[in-house]
Amino acid sequence: MLRIIYFHSDTHPYEKAIYPGVGPAFARPLGWEVRPISGLDAGDFDTGVMDNRLEQADVERLRRYLEHPAKWRPPIFFRISDPDMPDSANPNVRFIFDCADLPGVHYATTYDPEGPFLAFTKRLKISGVARLPFAYDSAREIDAPLRGRSRRLFLSGASSRDLYPVRYALRRRRRWSPLLRYLVYDLQHPGYPEQGKPQRHDITHERFIALAARSTHFFLCGTRFNVELMKYVECAYAGSVPVGVPANSLSAAAKRCFQPHTGRSRDLVRDLYEPISRLENRAVAYRDAMRELRSPSRIVREFIAQASAILAERTA
Repeated sequence: MLRIIYFHSDTHPYEKAIYPGVGPAFARPLGWEVRPISGLDAGDFDTGVMDNRLEQADVERLRRYLEHPAKWRPPIFFRISDPDMPDSANPNVRFIFDCADLPGVHYATTYDPEGPFLAFTKRLKISGVARLPFAYDSAREIDAPLRGRSRRLFLSGASSRDLYPVRYALRRRRRWSPLLRYLVYDLQHPGYPEQGKPQRHDITHERFIALAARSTHFFLCGTRFNVELMKYVECAYAGSVPVGVPANSLSAAAKRCFQPHTGRSRDLVRDLYEPISRLENRAVAYRDAMRELRSPSRIVREFIAQASAILAERTA
């Protein structure tokens, strides 16, 4: 069994992050020990997973660590949380990809490789890639019966025609349709306070799930790459009925619970006013499917198997 430590930035303002998918909060459901990158040199672990919110001082510490001969330092996996990350102009992000194919450097991706990251993986000669999706945290579940909720569709997230085309199109239709303005509750993106930008509202983390749980349905789409954003588990936490586009990485059991997004208002109305017993069955089935698919023990087991195979191949 590999002893894995999740390393995070010493100085990044994780407390300002708008969702728990970064830093120590990402590792907590997995049961992994977390440490700041300044503790990397202790060497008392088998594999380190590096959070990707790096500051300049973190990069310098990592440079010094990687200067040691590979046989004297445990291998590390840089966590990748965005298919577009290889195209970033941020020098601290660029460092992650500049380390490609260095001995003992590998990658752990939250989403299935797509877009620029997929192209990056095809160029790798030494570094390996393992999957490390968001873990299902049952402590975040809300038990609010559907019968007491508004028959509305909860919509949230950033608007971008290029990155979120399905979400963008729904928002445009809602803007011009009185019916959709009534049926779709639209929560605008809160902004990025951890990047020093103004925060538009504080409906994040637990407040976000609680607000979603006031509506029967939850709109899901996975960017232009159709990847499994954290919203796919947050819908299950809220105990809501999923509507939209199932991510490619979902299981067949989870995909069966979706009402596919058609872009036609009458299809949304029909689904919103399905008999409540049928909606309850879908919501329960979706939560059960996501609990199983993203079980922390399953994620850890599969990551260890993939990481072990990568490390064994590189040392053979």
